[in-house]
Amino acid sequence: MRSPTTRRGMVFALALTAAFALTVNVAASDTLTVESFTNATVTDPAVWVAGGSGGNFTGWPGEACLTAGTDTSQSPIAGCDLGTPDTAGSGTLRLTPATTGRAGFTLHNSALTTAGGLDITFQQAQWGGSGADGISFFLVDGATNLTQPGASGGALGYASGNGITPGVANGLIGVGIDTWGNFSATGSSGSGCSNPGPGQTPNRVVVRGPGNGTVGYCFLGTSGDVGDLDGASRAAATKTVRVVFDPDTVAARNVTVYLDGVQVVQVPAPAELIAATSFKFGFSAATGDVTNNNEVWNLTIESVNPVNPPAPPVPVGPNFTG
Repeated sequence: MRSPTTRRGMVFALALTAAFALTVNVAASDTLTVESFTNATVTDPAVWVAGGSGGNFTGWPGEACLTAGTDTSQSPIAGCDLGTPDTAGSGTLRLTPATTGRAGFTLHNSALTTAGGLDITFQQAQWGGSGADGISFFLVDGATNLTQPGASGGALGYASGNGITPGVANGLIGVGIDTWGNFSATGSSGSGCSNPGPGQTPNRVVVRGPGNGTVGYCFLGTSGDVGDLDGASRAAATKTVRVVFDPDTVAARNVTVYLDGVQVVQVPAPAELIAATSFKFGFSAATGDVTNNNEVWNLTIESVNPVNPPAPPVPVGPNFTG
């Protein structure tokens, strides 16, 4: 017959084993940055650069603005001069108003790690105008001092303009949510591209590859027609964009873009993106003779796999005192 001491020891051992089986789950990703753009100011003004113009991003700082803000002299991202601003928590980053010949950009000039892959989501709306041009989201190498985007117009602030106007410095990849369709046109490619693109194709999500100066930014892939990307109101035009860069645990790494939860385009990850250890990023938009309010908000960038060492498992359950 076992002694009471032996029985207590067995109960303790079994309970301890069960407790370690019921550990707190370690997160499958790490959050790299979050910015809602929905308030009168950004969370961390020190990391942002913003500007714009009536042409190729020269001469008019402050084109991009926060629709919940009213201070038009605020730095780095001004409040919009709307008369009646959006309610705090319900605003957006407006890259362009729905007027002709405008261009705006916002850049995050603080490097984030590419370790563990990337899972990027944001909302965007192109609305209230006549249907152009579109919005781009892009990554550049993290060693770059990111102070300005690439060519405006159909190049959407990422690519080179007709191989004459430089694209964004040390670009790694650019995703265009392209209403007008010129992000897939030849004029958005720099030199050295064997496949410059299929030509103007409206209402597409288009991916362009690495480039610097007037070289590269070659067409990598496009969605099919995703339906009208713009609308009469912000609510009608709102779409959620998700961009995933596979981590190094995936043998054949891709960049995949989803629109409202549906995969619309996937391309092999460029070698330059795979080799990069850190990145910076930006948003850009433009109008020409055709216009839209081009807006983004609710940005979250996470790793796919954890990049920080996980904490040891934490046992949960009753306190055991023997």
